[in-house]
Amino acid sequence: MGWFDFRRSARAMREDTGRLVLLAGGVLFPTLLLAGLAVLFVPELRGSDVDFALGRSARGSFALFWLFGTFMLAQRTTAAHREPVADAFVLTTVSPRTAVVGGVLAESLRALTYALPVGLLVAVATAYAFSAPVSLFVVPLVGGLFVASAVTAGRVLGYTAAWLVATVPWVARHKTALGIGVVVAFFGGYTLLQVPQLPVSVSPALLGVLPVGWLVDLVAVGTPVGWSPGHAVGGVATATTVLLGGGWLAERIATSLWFGEPVDVTDTDDGPPTRPATDRRALERAVGPLGVPVVSGPTRAVTEWTLLRARREPQRLNFLMIPVFGGGSALGNLLLQGSVSLAVLGPVTAVLAAWAVGAAFGLNPFGDEGAVLPSTLTAVSGRAFVRGLVAPSLLFLPVVAVLTLVAAVGGGHGPPVALALTLVACFLTVVGAALAPLVGMWFPRFSAIRIGNSDGVRPPRLLAGALHVALVWVPGAALVGLVVAPELVRLVLSGVGYVPALLLSLVARGGEVAALAATLTGVGETILGLPLPAFRVGVGALLVLGGLLVARAALGRAVRRFDRYEVH
Repeated sequence: MGWFDFRRSARAMREDTGRLVLLAGGVLFPTLLLAGLAVLFVPELRGSDVDFALGRSARGSFALFWLFGTFMLAQRTTAAHREPVADAFVLTTVSPRTAVVGGVLAESLRALTYALPVGLLVAVATAYAFSAPVSLFVVPLVGGLFVASAVTAGRVLGYTAAWLVATVPWVARHKTALGIGVVVAFFGGYTLLQVPQLPVSVSPALLGVLPVGWLVDLVAVGTPVGWSPGHAVGGVATATTVLLGGGWLAERIATSLWFGEPVDVTDTDDGPPTRPATDRRALERAVGPLGVPVVSGPTRAVTEWTLLRARREPQRLNFLMIPVFGGGSALGNLLLQGSVSLAVLGPVTAVLAAWAVGAAFGLNPFGDEGAVLPSTLTAVSGRAFVRGLVAPSLLFLPVVAVLTLVAAVGGGHGPPVALALTLVACFLTVVGAALAPLVGMWFPRFSAIRIGNSDGVRPPRLLAGALHVALVWVPGAALVGLVVAPELVRLVLSGVGYVPALLLSLVARGGEVAALAATLTGVGETILGLPLPAFRVGVGALLVLGGLLVARAALGRAVRRFDRYEVH
């Protein structure tokens, strides 16, 4: 069963060229980078005396890597593998144990496929550098135990989370908020262990007491690196225990999950209502504890329905993860390498958080309506619909403000700079929320795709997401730059500002075009030649005024496009 599931995944990957290219690039890039480092340093190690012994730091780092992999695999289990493929067929033909073990085997094969090039390179490089042929055996063994134990532990955690959602009404009703809280808590702790520059950072050596990290001692067998036989045996015993005990526990939890009756949160309440149910609108109860103040009527209904859709179908927000986690990972790597200081946390958070909140709800308005789009077009006015798409993002303005303020203060900025970055983040959130409906109406996605166990997910088109990123990130970077590094913004503008004039000069065929090019050049030189305070205020005012005008125009055009839209 596991081999069949793995082959099905491989066939699906071959049929999706874009996804295959992205994954291939993600595997090849670190492999080539590691190969380059091996070519440079492995010959220097061959034959040299190595005076190094594995300690708590190495074991703790290995355990931290295992915990990270387990967490990511648990998320995959909850989102994509909480039920077996073709569950109605599988659960009536094979035992739950077969289904669970088959799922673990398939996920392990998928993970090993991605890790195979790097693993082989490490095994060959270790064997060559230390003249240790045994490394060709122990490195793949450690990799296999690492992946299989992490997959098993991830299945246990993922099945447990899915079981809680299926059986506990309160968890089912607040699963999105709880999931976000778990992710924030985990990555917050991971950051504390990975970024030593933080004032409250923690050394990964503290995790050296976890037996799963002792597997790293097995890698050093046959090499001059100091290792502990007791730790190596303990690591193997721990991985074996996780495989056997975790498999048994995953089977018990999955059986209860697959054959149990899930709760219906629409018919349950957390407790006695504070007022009669007839006095509370259904949508208001459904989006609780969030409230929608100020707006009323159709706009309020659209706002609440948009929030409810995001809560019930969080998979459609996966497109936010690419820039947010990509940017966060790149920033984390730069911090670890010491290439940048903590001062960049505030500006990066201001732009990323503002973009994520502004893009979360309105980037696919027509596609989100699905089959009820004709009814929506006739039942709601364009003004109420567009305002209802913008309002959910504005509800999260306090979250953006607090995140940016905390990141700015934690990065070492003073109160004036931290407050300025917070205001920039709030401004970018408003502009991003106003731009999202129009961008989504320009490039809608009507065809559903499969994400995890859901077949009917309609996330925004990649083109719409890319355009929204460009419209928010470019002016956002300029604004935060004016706050923390105005000289850098002046330097960038000094090069970019001449591009329009240069292009006009190249195509100039008459006196009017040449005069326009000269005028643009003169205006650019005047602005760039201002004193630094006047430059910051002037360029900042232009960006803010331009952003407000663009946002207002985008809202108007989105309203007109909705009112004139026809379903074909």
